[in-house]
Amino acid sequence: MLKKIMYQKDNIMHLFENFMTPDEADKIETAMLALPWYFNTIEGNLSNASQDTPVYFVNLIGCESHGTTSDDIKPFVPLILKLEKITGRSFKERISRVKANLYTKRPDFPENFHHKPHLDFYNEETKLGDEGEVLLYYGNTSDGDTYFFNEKRIDTKTLTITDQFPHIKGNGLLFDNTILHASSSPRISEYRMNINFVFRK
Repeated sequence: MLKKIMYQKDNIMHLFENFMTPDEADKIETAMLALPWYFNTIEGNLSNASQDTPVYFVNLIGCESHGTTSDDIKPFVPLILKLEKITGRSFKERISRVKANLYTKRPDFPENFHHKPHLDFYNEETKLGDEGEVLLYYGNTSDGDTYFFNEKRIDTKTLTITDQFPHIKGNGLLFDNTILHASSSPRISEYRMNINFVFRK
């Protein structure tokens, strides 16, 4: 089921409920768990790890420096093909990055706490997101929502939450790369896992 969500003045977010069938979602989760995972922080500095910039695991799928090759993206191609089928638009030729994230259980984090808001790619001078789109696919069902904000600059100090989506296996979110968003760590589930596709305009 597709839900179209108006967001800010010019942006539209698309929530794809049951984006993948249960069988397809199981295969994708299995493929994700088989990936090699690497320690990281949002800031890229392990010594500065905190609630705002927690340690998590990452894999840049198809990037040899992260232990994967172009063959490793094959289990996730159905996500792009499904997106093209649903929207009737081309995405495969516009891929800029494919990134898998895995957050482990953190019962010490406060309830309803989110990580530092970010943009996947942004202009260093304007602090605004580059033109493009992001598909966020949920690889498993977990607590730890995804948060979206009204403000656009990545250096904004005071933020207004506009939307909050639960982490449900098989669901997908398509949104403009100019929208500030934030992940959160699970407090109950053992892990929270997603794939992030960034597409050029």
